[in-house]
Amino acid sequence: MFYRLAPFFQFLPISLFSTYAFALGLPSNERWLEAFMLSALVGVLQLVVLAFVKRPMSRLVLAINCYLIVGGLAAFFQQWWVLDLYNQGQELSIFIFIFTVGIITTFTSQHGFIALEKGNKKQIRFASYLLLTASVVAAIIAFIFQGNTTYSAVLPIISLALIQRILLFRLRKSLEATNDLSPETLVS
Repeated sequence: MFYRLAPFFQFLPISLFSTYAFALGLPSNERWLEAFMLSALVGVLQLVVLAFVKRPMSRLVLAINCYLIVGGLAAFFQQWWVLDLYNQGQELSIFIFIFTVGIITTFTSQHGFIALEKGNKKQIRFASYLLLTASVVAAIIAFIFQGNTTYSAVLPIISLALIQRILLFRLRKSLEATNDLSPETLVS
């Protein structure tokens, strides 16, 4: 049951950040700081809950939560230089986190950037490369449309989430097909 509800809450921290920051129009500096601290807290809670789930965590969710947690910690500890870097990068900053998490998990995790539970290592690596490529394209789009949140953040993040889901779906179908044709399943 939890697995069916999880997709509805996976982007809760970033949604909360956006909603809180922009609820009253253009956000003030104080509202940005509050939005970072609030969404960082929710992001930490979400990561704690997801750590107990037996499936690998979505790398996009992990990267976005890391972005929010770093921003929340910077706001809390008044590390303005971090928030200044975020401000300079604008929406591109999120995609730098996504790409960094993608690189690390592609090469260090058996589940890859794609976060597949189990499967062929080559297929997981190839799908991770595809998602990394999509992340680079999303970062380029974020840079081109900098300042327009819809085109530089919302649509690219949704696109990455859809690409990840499509790749996972295809890998799982491929895994099911090879398992269904294995000698063990033909005998039973």
